Amino acid sequence: MQQSSLSFISHRRHAFERCDTLPEDMQLPSESAELVEEIPLAISINDIAYAVMMVTPVHLDAFVIGFARSEGIIEHLSEIRDIDIQLTQTSPDLESIAINLDISPRRFAQFKQKKQTHLGTTGCGLCGVESLAQAIPVLPILPSSQPIEEAALVSLRQHLGKYQILGNKTGAVHAAQLISPQGKPIVCMEDIGRHNALDKVIGYALQQNINLHNHSVLMTSRCSTELVQKAVRVGLSRLVHLASPSTLAVKLAKHYGLTLIHLPKQDAPRVFASSIQLEGTDDE
Repeated sequence: MQQSSLSFISHRRHAFERCDTLPEDMQLPSESAELVEEIPLAISINDIAYAVMMVTPVHLDAFVIGFARSEGIIEHLSEIRDIDIQLTQTSPDLESIAINLDISPRRFAQFKQKKQTHLGTTGCGLCGVESLAQAIPVLPILPSSQPIEEAALVSLRQHLGKYQILGNKTGAVHAAQLISPQGKPIVCMEDIGRHNALDKVIGYALQQNINLHNHSVLMTSRCSTELVQKAVRVGLSRLVHLASPSTLAVKLAKHYGLTLIHLPKQDAPRVFASSIQLEGTDDE
């Protein structure tokens, strides 16, 4: 499996006490634990502020490219002319990152039209939108995809842990693993935000010129509406999650032809939507 490049410190060791109620002369020695980094990231488009995200600062090139793609700001990597990154400080003495995407004049003109009515989103998914039309945009129906074997799905869950490098050190992070049409892991991205982890995979796919049709993304989180929208917008065929989806996520997946699968810990995989279950299919 390959990885993306632009990264900073992903975790740090912090001291902690086992108890704060013991008398001072009975305090136990301090211990320490590895904690995941969370840092504010300000994203601008041609020097116009767009969004502030809380991210784990690894694979930031893939993240900002994937975020721009899943937000509909770009469609192709060639529409990004430059990525400028600056390390900054914010009160109270917190490290932060500012990234400016320089996009093509045509895309920038479209962005400015959209910016007049759209405040941008944050890591929680749909914060910042001002209307239901923005929250539930009209997206193209996905083409039918090839089936995936149950044995391959079970194997994905069993082996995901060995690719969660950061998660194995710190916990408290989400993973999104890109899976080839043949069921082979391509890349695993981790972030404190599940939306960010998926955006990192999307950006990586753009960087590597990977067409996401017939590909899957395995995620450690539950599946929510905005993850379905990101997947549909970029042409991903399958979302596979270790936690069950929401009702709206299932409805949208069925409408758009996105295969949506839950992998329980013990039971067989649960297919809530597939590429042939389009709008009008009766719920089970």
